[in-house]
Parts: sequence; C-alpha cells; structure tokens
Amino acid sequence: MKPVALALLLLAAGAGVAYWLVVLTEGAYLGSRAVRFLYDWGAASYDQVKQFDQVDDARALALPLVRELRGVERPLVLDVATGTGRLPLALSRNLEFRGGIFGLDISFRMLQQASRKSAQHEPGVMWLWKDGQQLPFVDGCLDAVTCLEALEFFSNSRRSLEEMSRVLREGGTMLISNRRGLDAMLMPGRAFSEEGLRALLHELGFESVETRPWQTYYDLVWARKPGALSTRLDPPVMEDLLTCGECGESGLTLRSRGLVCARCSALYPITDGIVCMQERPKRWHNSPRPQ
Repeated sequence: MKPVALALLLLAAGAGVAYWLVVLTEGAYLGSRAVRFLYDWGAASYDQVKQFDQVDDARALALPLVRELRGVERPLVLDVATGTGRLPLALSRNLEFRGGIFGLDISFRMLQQASRKSAQHEPGVMWLWKDGQQLPFVDGCLDAVTCLEALEFFSNSRRSLEEMSRVLREGGTMLISNRRGLDAMLMPGRAFSEEGLRALLHELGFESVETRPWQTYYDLVWARKPGALSTRLDPPVMEDLLTCGECGESGLTLRSRGLVCARCSALYPITDGIVCMQERPKRWHNSPRPQ
C-alpha cells in the first residue's frame, strides 16, 4: 500500500474511533471528566436534541412510580444522573404525588436547565451537584431510586448500584434503564445483557426484578428491595437525609448561603437553586450581628 493511501486509511480509522468515543458513546470510555465536559457543553440544546415526550414520560415513568409508592404519605425519591430533570419534573406534574424529589447529576449546566424548568412547579424538588458513585445520603432513607440512560456512563456500575441499594429503605423500589440492541453493541463492557443485569441485581439483594421494553434502544428494569415499605410517622425534612462529604455527619442545616454541617461547619453553597456538593466545601462562619 502506498504511503499516501496508508496515511489516509489511518486518518479515517482515527476519525472513526474519535467519533465512537465522543459522539456514539458520549465520552463513557474517556472518564467522568470527559462525560461531565460533554454534557456541560451540550446542556443548552439537550432537551431540543432529545425531544422528550411528556405524555410518554407520565405514562411509563411517573404513573408506575406513584403506584409503587402508594401507602407512603410523603415518599422520597432520588433520581441519579437526572440531567435536565426529566423524571423529577414528570413526577412533580403527577397530581397524586405529594412527596419530595432529589435530582442529582455531575453536570452543573444540566442541573441549571433542570432548575430553570422547575421554577414554575411546586416546591419539593432539590437539585444536587454531585457524582453519582458516592451518594450523599444516610443509609436506608429513600423510598425509590431511579437512574435513566446513565448507568453505562459510570466507571463502576456495580458500585453505583450498591450505592443506590444502600440509600433505599426496606421495600423500596429501584428503576433503572438498560441499553439493548445496537446501542448495547456499541458499548462493550458497559452495557449489560438482560440476564447479566438481572443476576447482578439479585446478587445485590434485590427481588421482583422485572424488565419492560421502553424506547427504541432501552429497557426499563424495575426491582424491589426486600421488606415492606411502610409509611413514616413523621416524614423527615429533606436536608436531614444528606451527609457531609468532609466528616460524614448526617443532617445538614439550611442557612442563608447554603447547607451547613453542624459538626465541621462545611458549607455547601446553593447556586441557581442547586446544592453544590461536588467540589470541596467552604467553611461556615456565622458573623455576629452588628450592635
């Protein structure tokens, strides 16, 4: 093969690999920083590109979740890798849901889009800027945990699922999506087979694992943690369920500039309606009032 032809062939191959790494797999094999950069970069146009169907989200996501949580007076739900708030917004629009929703994501700009869209809805949604592989919650505090179109982007999917299980109450529901078909073939080592994911969830202690077709290249996977999901006598304040990333203390206090840890005075600022827990916190200094 002539040098010019070889060079062109190598260039085409390199371009193909780059397209696969950046576009087709959205940076999944390049690490969390690359994923975060790409989603920050595309946040403003994300909803326009995805063109979510609100009717389908209400039917396939919000309504089944509400049915699963009946009997709990004020259910608490966490959506891991929430993006622009697709599931929290669908759930908050359901008139039967009267609980609290946490939307967590590693992309701050995606959360900004979610926060802007949620301004017109009732309070009860808290946006958290945080990596989904170490959830800032006390053990067994949530009634449901969801993670849609995102599991394949975590460098350690098993660890992420273990974290979701840890923060779920007994009898709590997990809802995740799993790639299938061509999309799954494009992400070797990241996408699960249906049998493989089912086996992993059973290994992690889940029961009643059920797979349902959803969208073109995804399935919805429902699983339940053993036990009976009972209502709380006194539904907790949402801030009380959060843990400090510095000292591990549970329960943060809302102050004028953000959430504060009582033990170590770590301050997690609230910016654009988003609790910033991804970066190292500042310290809270309660200035005395002027005389």
